[in-house]
Amino acid sequence: MPVDIRLTTPARLTEVLALDIDAVSIGQEGCHHKLPDTDTLRHSLDRIRTAGLRAGLVLPTAWQRHAGIQADTALALAEDGPLTCTVNDLGTLAHLADRAPATCELVLGLALRPGRAHDAAEEPRHPAEPTAYDDAFLTEYAAFGVRVLEADSAAAVDAPAGWTVRRLADITPVAWARACPTARHHHLAPPNCASACDSPIGLTATHRWQLGHGHREPIPVADRPHQPHLIVYGNTAYAQATAPATPTTSDVIVDARFHTPPELAARTATLRPALAAHL
Repeated sequence: MPVDIRLTTPARLTEVLALDIDAVSIGQEGCHHKLPDTDTLRHSLDRIRTAGLRAGLVLPTAWQRHAGIQADTALALAEDGPLTCTVNDLGTLAHLADRAPATCELVLGLALRPGRAHDAAEEPRHPAEPTAYDDAFLTEYAAFGVRVLEADSAAAVDAPAGWTVRRLADITPVAWARACPTARHHHLAPPNCASACDSPIGLTATHRWQLGHGHREPIPVADRPHQPHLIVYGNTAYAQATAPATPTTSDVIVDARFHTPPELAARTATLRPALAAHL
């Protein structure tokens, strides 16, 4: 049951390669400008393969002007050797499914998830209701040859036979913004804001959109204790996972941003025996 360490950049790659892990993936779901350049990615992925680990590339959700660049990058890197390519938008997935070599494993990323069910009559409602992946949803993506899914630890996944589920430990992505709150906070414009993504911003929601009426309203006082503390990296907001990473899943993904080097070493050391006990 593999342990995959996720890095947004190769800055901590030397540290991570010294850990008892099975895979390293580089990238994130949210922003094209944070993705390292092709040469940097090629060198890093080669180091991961040389270490005997599964090498992964995580492509962010592609807006129209960046879609071709990202797809070309992924195809070029896939020609270098075995590659796990996590895709976070349907257009990129369709493009790679048609052109990527057989050694390129395509994975449904965290941003390609179904919406959470919502009943407007429910009060109060927790803002991080578990995502539900049903057979019909996964069957649609299976038509592209995909059989691997990334999900948060609490997601309910009704996966057909032959699917692999890789669970994100410790944290849950809540939302991605097209207009980046981190760039605005630091008064920077892309791509000059890329370095600011490594500085997290903490926040707690005080207002919400009432979609049925198209306006913003204060969160009722009775609901405010239910609002989770959020951590924002770049254009992505994360909450603490509502369920711990479970060793019964086939793969576990640990996002290194949420752990100092000593914490990351301790976390992987904890996961390894837990996973082995469920083999």
